[in-house]
Amino acid sequence: MASTELTQLLARSWIFSDLSKREIEALTAIAQMRVARPKQTVVKKGEEAGPLFAVLRGRLKVVTPGVERDAAFRILGPGDLFGEVAAFDDGERSATVTALEICQLAVIQRDTFRAFLEQHPSVSRKLLSVFARRVRELSARVEDRAFLEAPARLAKCLLGLAERYGKAQPEGVVCELKLSQSELGELVDATRESVNKQLRTWKSDGVLSHEAERIVFHDVEALRRLAQA
Repeated sequence: MASTELTQLLARSWIFSDLSKREIEALTAIAQMRVARPKQTVVKKGEEAGPLFAVLRGRLKVVTPGVERDAAFRILGPGDLFGEVAAFDDGERSATVTALEICQLAVIQRDTFRAFLEQHPSVSRKLLSVFARRVRELSARVEDRAFLEAPARLAKCLLGLAERYGKAQPEGVVCELKLSQSELGELVDATRESVNKQLRTWKSDGVLSHEAERIVFHDVEALRRLAQA
């Protein structure tokens, strides 16, 4: 990727949006490009902390591997960061991040990024908001598992995917995100079998349809009601 294109993509990332053109160019100078293929592990839980990653194109999932099944925390897309804790903490990686599709990532080495933060406090302030959002997500995840049944958790997860990645089409809201039923189960702490059963029920009810390449939401309002059940 040419440095001009990298500069443009970094400038579109919300965390760097307050930087001037000169500052974005300085950031480009310390960033390296990396391409991740589908199902490729970018960082692995337990590894020594290393660089920060900014997602420029494509989507990835953040997972904590388990004994019986993995637990997925969230889906990352363009503008998101991961490995940001390494900017302040020298501990091990706390989760595994795997590409769901072809991804383009900007990679910035930890020490280099720390020096950059000292010169650009606006980025430090935005990083704090990233950390705050992570805490809120974890709190919401704990609450969902304590108070919501699996169908409601799945509906809430799908609703989030529809709102973030969906595009309105004549057939409904289309989310072209390649998530298997097992991966959906990871996101809501449910088995693949229970996810399969629920998706078949909702398909029969006309709420949605799930194919290998995409999810089509035919009745988003019904899904919203199911998420509150």
